[in-house]
Amino acid sequence: MKPLLQIIIFVFSITIFSQKNKIDSIHKIEELILDKKLDSASIYLNKVSENNYTTLLEKIVNGKSLSYAEQYKFFTQVSNRQSVRFEKVSNYLNENLQEPENRKKINSDYVFLQWTHVSKLRDEVSLEKASQLQKDLENYVNSFDDSNVDVQKEKIRITTHPIVMYQIQQDVKNGKKLCLESLEKAEKIGDKKLQIVFLYHLTDFFIIEGKLQEYIDVSEKSLQLENELPEHSPYYFSIIQHLIDAYIYKGDNNKRVTELLDKLYLNESTKIQTYSLYAKLISRLDNNSPLKQEILNKFEVSNVAEFVKKIEVLGKDLNPNDFFHILNEGAHALEKNEYYQEAIRYKDKALFLTRKIYSEDLSNSLADYKTEQAVKVKEQEIAYEKEKTSLYAIIAILAIVLLLIALLVMRKIRKQSKELSQKNKIIKQTLKEKELLVKEVHHRVKNNFQIVSSLLELQSRGIEDEKAKELANEGKNRIKSMALIHQKLYQNETGLVNFDEYIQLLVKELSAMYGSDNKVETSISSENMSFDVDTAIPLGLIINEIITNSYKYAFRNNKNNKLSIAINKNKDNNYQLVIEDNGPGLSNDFDIKKAKSLGLRLINRLVKQLQGSLNQTNKNGAKFEISFKDFNTRQLIN
Repeated sequence: MKPLLQIIIFVFSITIFSQKNKIDSIHKIEELILDKKLDSASIYLNKVSENNYTTLLEKIVNGKSLSYAEQYKFFTQVSNRQSVRFEKVSNYLNENLQEPENRKKINSDYVFLQWTHVSKLRDEVSLEKASQLQKDLENYVNSFDDSNVDVQKEKIRITTHPIVMYQIQQDVKNGKKLCLESLEKAEKIGDKKLQIVFLYHLTDFFIIEGKLQEYIDVSEKSLQLENELPEHSPYYFSIIQHLIDAYIYKGDNNKRVTELLDKLYLNESTKIQTYSLYAKLISRLDNNSPLKQEILNKFEVSNVAEFVKKIEVLGKDLNPNDFFHILNEGAHALEKNEYYQEAIRYKDKALFLTRKIYSEDLSNSLADYKTEQAVKVKEQEIAYEKEKTSLYAIIAILAIVLLLIALLVMRKIRKQSKELSQKNKIIKQTLKEKELLVKEVHHRVKNNFQIVSSLLELQSRGIEDEKAKELANEGKNRIKSMALIHQKLYQNETGLVNFDEYIQLLVKELSAMYGSDNKVETSISSENMSFDVDTAIPLGLIINEIITNSYKYAFRNNKNNKLSIAINKNKDNNYQLVIEDNGPGLSNDFDIKKAKSLGLRLINRLVKQLQGSLNQTNKNGAKFEISFKDFNTRQLIN
């Protein structure tokens, strides 16, 4: 029996290895098609065994026309891969997809493909491109008579984009109205899949309104409709995830939560998404809960620390945003089960990952912009050299006929002037578009920081330990201070942060959070102080930490509370930040450079980052004097 078992294991291993090679080859073919390297794709196709999908790939490589259903199949295969940039998939579709020629009957396959395309563009590329494609799709659909049921369905379907735009703008009134109108139309024609679409989007507005029970009821209704369909819609697993989240947050629904978790866990394509949900559930269970032990047994671990470590390894292939949830929920589970050191470590990992994601997005966008500009300048230089060479040739050939040469030269100059004028217009338009792109990047960063802040707000409500709750609130304030920086960047044409406006907003935020019955008289002196993003973020965090300490400790019993904030520029082009309050101050033997609190350690580290120095004194209250250098000065020193 032993040799037979070894043979079986060997054959099984060979099968798995062969299957993996086949998948890798298909992925390579897809990428070569997107890169327009069809000859290379053809070579790889000859090495892969034939099936329905490879037959479809072969049609693409050989330049044969595809139906819209076939285009959709290829589109979904490549757009669902994390390693493929969706913008490349979108460009491929724009180049190869033609609007249907038949104007007598609407093509539902075409509408569904472009509707999905709009959704992906909106989520992964830009709202501007998604809205432009939405406008083209609306023009196509609206060109048909809506007395036809198929036309009615597609007109209902394409209302999802304006609904999502209302959601982004937090316009609950108009968004819910359009959503409910579309849902009513879908119910009237009896289309369950369309009903699921608008019930799903309706729950987004319940989230904004904070209506948890309505959110659960509508999601359960969606799930009931899913079970009535012959095959599930693309929203099925997302609906289950939303329900799990809602039930965990509400509490006392563990039986329903485990039922829904099993549906995801037993499906290979969604199993990896359950790890953060299991961690979230554990963070809400009592330490002696039997369900907690069942989960630990499922993952073959003996305690929560081992569980979090295991799901971190299992979830390593997730995209950065989803992996953030594993780290974040893992930190909450550890904190709930009194693994405080590990909880802080995982929370730090989550925050580091968040900052890395946004920094990389911004860097990549700016790098792409600079590369494109360099290429355009080089192309203009080459074109100019070609024109100049042609001009010299013409002058040499026609030197004898001076009058004709003069006429030709004048004509050529006018032509060049016109071309240069057109090129200048193109360059100006391109620069304008790239400025909008950079602003959009800052806008997205600000929105994502606000999402993280909202998540911390929601999670802090469930924390009973006051120290942990205070740490969570301080983390939320730091994220808000960075979000304000990016808000100011996309509102400012110069790419610099106006710190007078920034400090006013920051003080207003902190005053609302820590303010008491005692009024604080605040003096701000920072006119004409603007900084780049590399200086603004650490400087904003420093100001946030110091003002937070003043509100927490300086203004408890004093009725005549005063706070002063000033930023000045020295003669040697360095800057000085001075923050004073009239509270009791710090103890005289306190050494701020050896402070153990997270906030003061953060201040010390950020001052070093700005190549500055920190001095703290006590005279009628606490006084912080920080000298620092802006980005250009730091670059000159380095």
